[in-house]
Amino acid sequence: MIRRFSMALAVWLSASALPADAHTRSQSRSHWVVTGDALEVRIEADAVEVTRLYALGGDAPLDALFAAEVGRSFQVSAGGAACAPSSAPQGALAQGGRAIARQRFDCPAGALARGSIEIESSLFHSVAPTHLHFMSLRTADGDVAEAVLTQSHARAQLDLGQLPATQSLWSLLARFAPIGAQHVWSGFDHMAFMLALVLLCGGRMREVVVAATGFTLGHTATLGLAALGALRPDVLSIEALIGFTIAFVALGVGAQGEARLRAWSTPMAVALGLAGAGSLMSLLPMSPWVWFGLAAFAYAYPRGFPASAAWLAVIFGLIHGCGFAGALAGLDLPKPHLIASLLGFNLGVELGQIVVIGAALLAALAARRAPKVVAERGLEWAGASLFALGCFWFASRLATA
Repeated sequence: MIRRFSMALAVWLSASALPADAHTRSQSRSHWVVTGDALEVRIEADAVEVTRLYALGGDAPLDALFAAEVGRSFQVSAGGAACAPSSAPQGALAQGGRAIARQRFDCPAGALARGSIEIESSLFHSVAPTHLHFMSLRTADGDVAEAVLTQSHARAQLDLGQLPATQSLWSLLARFAPIGAQHVWSGFDHMAFMLALVLLCGGRMREVVVAATGFTLGHTATLGLAALGALRPDVLSIEALIGFTIAFVALGVGAQGEARLRAWSTPMAVALGLAGAGSLMSLLPMSPWVWFGLAAFAYAYPRGFPASAAWLAVIFGLIHGCGFAGALAGLDLPKPHLIASLLGFNLGVELGQIVVIGAALLAALAARRAPKVVAERGLEWAGASLFALGCFWFASRLATA
């Protein structure tokens, strides 16, 4: 146990040398609305995301910093003619740690009706090359088009004249499935959790399939409830809790995993309970009931639940589903086709997970062919690394909650 703790501490110290948000997904979203010969846009990003821009120099307030970044990041044209911004973007800070900027682009008369709209974004590319930008465009008739922009695919071309009057199930699946898969592949924390789950199962195919199914059931439930508006999770707390899920699963990896979970459960529960008391006194972020719930779970799980990765996958899938809902909230889902859109996004999430799990199983297969000592030591290092990363994400995200 001491050796594993030492390995985890070494990885923690290495991770701590990075910025606190080095492993979080970098993303933003925008909502564009066609109004006559103009495009009005509302652009949102986490305030933590905006702080990356201080690396470029300057000491402007966050809202002004974000507005300036928006002003130099978007190029818009319609029907082959440039659309000019009518004024500088107006920035503001909103509840929930969000930065918002609004802007209007005036296009040549009739250009929006004659041809396609091109929107190019370089938002945050100078400080986050892997940044994802989710955008939606709504016409006066209520038609909606979506796109995901990256540094390598920074331009979206949307032809309003070719938007179908009615959208089939297959078109909605084809539209939202890639967005769901992209969300998984761009989220290192979600991939880390899937890897920890595979390691907890020992790379055994049947157990991995059962655990993956449990995870799907869990995250589908909360993703659906959040999309329908029945559940409104706190995004920053959820991001921190995802780090906790990774650390907890990783603690059970290896031959001594069950014994380790039981041995660590009491001090972990005490620490989480004390954090809950600190939250009651407004010394720590996150609801005290969440802290007390984590404390109760950490103590009870090794004693009252079957030793199965599937149980953990279902329970923690509920948390990850709230995380997936954060990305889905950035899209202007067509309300008449909400269920189909949700199904497409969830299908993309499942496809993304299959790729991650497949890669992890191939790595496990290769490890089995290695000498036994090497395989065992590699499993220890992998578990300790994931535990340390999970703790780092949990602590660093709480610091910004």
